[in-house]
Amino acid sequence: MTKARKAAIAGLVTLLLVTIVFTGFAVYSDRNSTTKHDGETYNAVTEMLLGMVGVDVDGNDADVLAGKRLSQKLTVTTDDGVLVTGGTVTKIQDDFYPGTYKITFSKKAILTSKAVVEVSMDVKKGDDVYILIGDKDSGYTEYACVKAGEDNLVSFDTNVLQDYTLSKTDIKSAQEAMADIISTTNSTN
Repeated sequence: MTKARKAAIAGLVTLLLVTIVFTGFAVYSDRNSTTKHDGETYNAVTEMLLGMVGVDVDGNDADVLAGKRLSQKLTVTTDDGVLVTGGTVTKIQDDFYPGTYKITFSKKAILTSKAVVEVSMDVKKGDDVYILIGDKDSGYTEYACVKAGEDNLVSFDTNVLQDYTLSKTDIKSAQEAMADIISTTNSTN
């Protein structure tokens, strides 16, 4: 009976060791796959929660609705690779300047080299997109004007991570024209 007991204990110990090794391997591989799928999980959970409160998400790749940030569709790339920086893209509801988005970085920074910022937004390939700094109240300064390289994606170069406004409307020229109209109206009175 002692031989049977020893064999049973040896079998249980072997089973326990195999289970521990298998569990350790499963946890290790799950951690690696989790980092790859964090963004997809974030998007899925956000879409589910918005669906529960009645916001319809059409599955468009540029997941930005009026005033609601669905996901961080923002990538900053340098020669060294992709920068780990948080940022949000929010569509601005403004009847005067349709197709306008606000980019806000969680950490403002001056980079040591040029970076390419890629933003998902509602734009067609070949559309002009104006990249502006400043705000509506104090006025905008045009940083750059780029053409969309593909549908729903705009990219531009910078070495400063700061808040930007992207628009399909030439806001700076529209503001200057409005200022000219107001000044001529005031001078005639």
